[in-house]
Amino acid sequence: MGLRGRTAAAVLGACLLAGTAGPPAYAGTATAYAGDDVAAQAGSGAAGAAEAGRSARGLEDAVVGAMLAASGQSARTLVAAGRETQVNVQRAAGDWAFGSGVLTVARGAHAAPDGWLFTARRQGGTWTVGLEGSAEFAALVKTAPESVVSAGEKRTFENHARNAAAVPTGLSLPYPVGESWAIVGGPHGWSGQPRPWSSIDLNKTFGSGSYEVLAAQSGRAYWICGNGGHIRIIHDNGWTTEYYHLAQEIRPNGTQVAMGAYLGMTSTRIPCGGSAGSNHVHFGLKQGGSFVPLQDKVIGGWTYYEGSSAYGGGARRGGTSVGVRGLLRNYGPEDGRYFENTTNHTIPDQGQVESPITVSGVPGNAPSRLSVYVDVHHTWIGDVTLDLVAPDGTAYRMKGPDPDDDGDILHETYTVDASAEVANGVWRLRAADVSVNDSGYIDAWNLTF
Repeated sequence: MGLRGRTAAAVLGACLLAGTAGPPAYAGTATAYAGDDVAAQAGSGAAGAAEAGRSARGLEDAVVGAMLAASGQSARTLVAAGRETQVNVQRAAGDWAFGSGVLTVARGAHAAPDGWLFTARRQGGTWTVGLEGSAEFAALVKTAPESVVSAGEKRTFENHARNAAAVPTGLSLPYPVGESWAIVGGPHGWSGQPRPWSSIDLNKTFGSGSYEVLAAQSGRAYWICGNGGHIRIIHDNGWTTEYYHLAQEIRPNGTQVAMGAYLGMTSTRIPCGGSAGSNHVHFGLKQGGSFVPLQDKVIGGWTYYEGSSAYGGGARRGGTSVGVRGLLRNYGPEDGRYFENTTNHTIPDQGQVESPITVSGVPGNAPSRLSVYVDVHHTWIGDVTLDLVAPDGTAYRMKGPDPDDDGDILHETYTVDASAEVANGVWRLRAADVSVNDSGYIDAWNLTF
């Protein structure tokens, strides 16, 4: 899909014509792509082309207006700060569209772009837009056709919203478990100084070298900036992770990724503006769609603390504290409470298999939000049922059969209320094939307590 560009100055122009310094009822304009299906609704010929252009501009205006309203920005302040707008339509069908919207920052500014996923619907010639994290977004995602928002994405967004409570992050650091990377910048805001101090800058070496950035946990990944460099992962447990300054990055479009999946390389790229004095990944944390402080959060086995100013502070583990320029060894998600089995187990046609994990060292009962990540391959995934079997034999159904689901890979994180079960013991993932002609295997799975 291509991009059609106009600058943020046009936003101000549209608003001034409307007689206001800010967007009236979703007025505005942006960099945008008019999806083929959206444009096709206008018909063919010169009249159809004109209608397609009006439809695209209407969608642009609606998305930009929603972003300005959500950010508290006016068109005047946007232009004065040298910021621009992007509306990147990634999928469209009929009167529906899904994509990302961005308020960029000026190149060289000590800040980062603001970005949202959006879902939009046109009714009676007017576009209604829901930005990620809003009630409107949830409602539109629920009713959008699956060609625009897939069934799997609907489940992810629903789980993410339902689990947006104060729970452990379950996150690794964004590089290989067992490796140590330097803190280039301690806890600070996504845009530098402003709170909450939700972000940290990391690279394997301080100030040089380009290294692989990996997904901090399983989830669905999306590209945000129109020219790449910024990836967002929505995790089923209510957390969201952000990755900026990426080079040689993947271009995910609601793609399921496993923990440790390649995202890109650390660099000084600023595709949506900002600055970077040396190679690093700008790694940010959100909960329920909003940035939250890293203070007292556990990621990669370290508990983070703020300094007296942004970019100071660091992380603690036991009696060890690591500050800026120090090295953080990645111990994986919630160290001491993460258990996995990466041995393949075959799922026979019309049969079942169980993959065991032995849990030890976790006091008391399992949590009410036990995180279960599964990586299952099968020639017809809809034939597969999945149960988590507790040490006492109690089975918790996580996935039922779906005859219409012809996918072949399942990367999913389920949340199970296992609070009635003792945590320590042998837990099993039971996978069963309930129909004929297809088979597969459990590739890996894990538990985060």
